[in-house]
Amino acid sequence: MRFKNRTALVTGGGGGIGSATVERLASEGAVVYLMDRDANHVSQTQDALKAKGLSVNPFVGDVTALADLESVYRQVLAESGGVDIVVNVAGGSRAGYVTALAPSDWDELYALNLKSTINSCRLAVQQMVEKGKGSIVNMSSISGLRGDPGWAAYNAQKAAIINFTECLAWEVGTFGIRVNAVCPGPIASKRMISTLPADGGFQDAYDQACAIGRMGQPEEVASSIAFLASDDASFVAGAHLVVDGGLTARTGQPIVPPTGGN
Repeated sequence: MRFKNRTALVTGGGGGIGSATVERLASEGAVVYLMDRDANHVSQTQDALKAKGLSVNPFVGDVTALADLESVYRQVLAESGGVDIVVNVAGGSRAGYVTALAPSDWDELYALNLKSTINSCRLAVQQMVEKGKGSIVNMSSISGLRGDPGWAAYNAQKAAIINFTECLAWEVGTFGIRVNAVCPGPIASKRMISTLPADGGFQDAYDQACAIGRMGQPEEVASSIAFLASDDASFVAGAHLVVDGGLTARTGQPIVPPTGGN
């Protein structure tokens, strides 16, 4: 019950890592507000939690609309006295080479990934400063650490989230507010699996790319988020925690068969 008497807001909380995070925080005692633009996902998550004896405060809204973000933060302030924990999960991706993506594609992804994170953090900090404490966890990705052809728009924004997190951590640390980021690798959420070819080849490749031999689960990322949000991470600020099963621990060079040993 690390989060008893604490209020949390999770954006993009209607599926995958977001809903797993909502469940983890609620299971440890937090009063959780869930924001997602898909009303069906919000309802499904709410029902799933109810079946486990947990509750959540739902809010259907779009993080790319500043008015929606302001509205949910006002609701949290009015009902619970402000946020103690904010997890900015909402985001999205789109494949396309730099010259193939239209300017509107870049703008749309910027609004969904980076701008929404910045706006949510600004609103969170305003409430947390009044409380004299708080924890923010932003969703980056291993894609923010390395380059991938065809994913420049997504990768660039995830890299920016890491740097933004570092800057903000320094700006608000003396107010008792910690800001960190998580960098998941391949996570076997329903959404990701649905985008892979049905023959299973890509999933096998992802499994083999991880040192532990499999893709991660949303609940495993949620555990890392819960750690960063909790007092167990009281001296962790401006960090980005890689949760990728060892994928980025390799240089990517061809594997040469070892001589001797096992």
